[in-house]
Amino acid sequence: MSKVFVLGIDGAEPRYIFNDWLDELPNIKKLMEQGGYAKLNSTIPPLSVVAWSSMMTGKKPKDTGIFEYVYRKNYFYEPNIVSSKNLKEKTIWQIVSENNKIPVACLMPLAWPIKPFKKGICISGFSLTPSTNVDYTYPKEIKQEINSLFENFMIVDNDFRDISKEKIIKSAYKITKMHFKLIEYLSKNKKWDLFFGIIAQSDSINHNFLKYADSKHRKYDPNSEFKNTMKDYYKFVDKKLGELIKLLDKDTKIIIVSDHGIMGMHNRINLSDWLINKGYLVLKQPLKEKCKLTMDMINWGKTKAWAIGAYEGQIFINLEGREEQGIVKLKDYDNLINRLKEELKKITGDRGETLNTKFFIKKNDFQGKYQNIAPDIVIYFDDLEYGVNTSLIGNPSLWSPQTAIGSDDATHSKQGIFIMNKSNQKGNLGEIDILDVAPTILNALDVPIPKDMKGKIIK
Repeated sequence: MSKVFVLGIDGAEPRYIFNDWLDELPNIKKLMEQGGYAKLNSTIPPLSVVAWSSMMTGKKPKDTGIFEYVYRKNYFYEPNIVSSKNLKEKTIWQIVSENNKIPVACLMPLAWPIKPFKKGICISGFSLTPSTNVDYTYPKEIKQEINSLFENFMIVDNDFRDISKEKIIKSAYKITKMHFKLIEYLSKNKKWDLFFGIIAQSDSINHNFLKYADSKHRKYDPNSEFKNTMKDYYKFVDKKLGELIKLLDKDTKIIIVSDHGIMGMHNRINLSDWLINKGYLVLKQPLKEKCKLTMDMINWGKTKAWAIGAYEGQIFINLEGREEQGIVKLKDYDNLINRLKEELKKITGDRGETLNTKFFIKKNDFQGKYQNIAPDIVIYFDDLEYGVNTSLIGNPSLWSPQTAIGSDDATHSKQGIFIMNKSNQKGNLGEIDILDVAPTILNALDVPIPKDMKGKIIK
């Protein structure tokens, strides 16, 4: 049995990794030539916290209960930020540990607060870890080792909005260097059978610089000084990956994955404004100016539906007997869902174009262990090429790029990457599912695969 080393690169896009930039990513290219690679079909919706949770457990969102970065406790209207407490299913590092093998899980999303496990190491990552002042490592003493390695270790840079592009680039490289140094240290100095590390700043680079790299983007500028920023960052990641590979045993199975990809976003549909204008969402007081929507502004006694989301739209029905002040009767639920679908289909793009809008309905698409907390409707406007704004209301038109926390020019695409050296299947494997990653890792480690994992083994 060989060791398994997995590197996750958040948001790595197949179009660039497998095609446009491949010749400039020599270490990734070599791994592809040594084994197999595939486009990885992400979750519905393809959000990082949702997708990584499914990859780590081998289960769909309907069976993890993770559908967004927020959740509603006991059907209350006010949303809460998700944490590891919301993820009830076992992760691959927990399963590996239970089978007397040693995992190192480094910079993992939705790992905080860290749940103790039999043996191994876990370090929580992403913006869902409040700060480095909390216990973000298991065992706790690993935090002291990290503090001895770095003067000021950072998981993320929370100062990323309304700052210059130059500062974004500087911060992304600074944090990425830290994270690679930590991965290198742990992989060299700790015992492990499975090592799973994630680089997350790639997603920040994607969102801030895609429009300079993508010639099909509405805002593409061929003369921009940032034209190669995104590619240069991935070349840097490839270089650091090459340095890591040199430290690994020759028989180590290496897997590179991403949770989703990245693509241009034309604009956003102001979905909360649309619900207000159609009478589905009713405010206590008429709007006087553009402002952030809060739950206490809503007249729940007259509201039939409301929404969350920034890329996909998630609509919740104010159902009688479920929500605290629900008014939609169960007998009217299906008709309301169908009416919303028909009306939402009619929304055009900001240039009058017909949109290829897709819907995922709770009763049809989210039947599982945690179906009760799933959104009633998930909407992909123009198959995600239009995002949504649900937090900033009172906009002068139906379309605007801004939400309450800022604007964006890029959205997540529905496919990430999967690369595995030492694979029986060689070359382009076509497409695989995100649920295939966990059983593939467990199989490589000779760990029994839980029966409720639905993915297939990539051999």
